[in-house]
Amino acid sequence: MASDPKDARDEDKPSVKRNTRKIILISLVVIVALLLFAGVGMHFTSQPYFCNTCHEISPNVASWQVSSHNNVPCLNCHANPGTVGYVSRKLKGLGEVYLHFTNQIPAKIEPKINIQMCINCHTGENSGFPTAKNITVETGPQAPQVSHKFMLDNKVSCLNCHRYTAHPPSQQTPGLR
Repeated sequence: MASDPKDARDEDKPSVKRNTRKIILISLVVIVALLLFAGVGMHFTSQPYFCNTCHEISPNVASWQVSSHNNVPCLNCHANPGTVGYVSRKLKGLGEVYLHFTNQIPAKIEPKINIQMCINCHTGENSGFPTAKNITVETGPQAPQVSHKFMLDNKVSCLNCHRYTAHPPSQQTPGLR
């Protein structure tokens, strides 16, 4: 008696389902592992000690360490606010790593400083720094020595007065502003 081809197809179905489930499970495990690895890697490479591994930036890390902002991680000032700003800065950092390893370091390094990050910390919007001077208050221990109302109202750049707050000039890399 010849076997019915329909019966043969029915026997293969559990095997196909089992293989599909196995592939989906393995894929999910790999995706979760990659996301975890990326998250840990992004956190690790956001720390000042990682930035300090490039000789062209190490004097700036040294100047930051003796500044009043030595408890503020690099990307709190050198990235745009939010997750998109953080990820975007990390992707630009990959380009900088490439330039470092291919010895194509620019003669003049222009750091990116987002003034909104200063405002977020010094108006209390960023709760991660509760002891930061609050430029929106006029009196009390959190108030700055000088009123910042005019600067806030007229969108005056913090760098006009505070350019060397986080990186004193005596410690900076020549060519870095």
